[in-house]
Amino acid sequence: MYGQGEEAMLALMEGLLERIEQLEGRVEGLESKASKTSRNSSKPPSGEGFGKRTKSLRSKSEKQSGGQPGHPGSALEWRVEVKHVVKHPVKCCSECGTGLEAEPVQYQVLLQYAKCMTSHPCNRR
Repeated sequence: MYGQGEEAMLALMEGLLERIEQLEGRVEGLESKASKTSRNSSKPPSGEGFGKRTKSLRSKSEKQSGGQPGHPGSALEWRVEVKHVVKHPVKCCSECGTGLEAEPVQYQVLLQYAKCMTSHPCNRR
């Protein structure tokens, strides 16, 4: 390289300086992109990608997840007979507001929900 002369060396140096400037610009862009998170920019959390994950402080247990063997468990029992019935009187139509005192009203209680069964014209079943 030295044998080609001073101009060849200057051309090589200029080329290397241009390449260094390009790489410095690229590094600066990548560093600014990497430093932006959803907390310090308008970037949404879903756009952060696969970043750092916090390590769980919990240690691995030897037990399997879920109910453990020998545990009695608990659930609501199915009953054929009802212990008590709760009536929820309906005084007016929920659709049009018309009073229902004059009409015969039948109730059907399903899991504490009252359903008005009338012959009212706007009754929606």
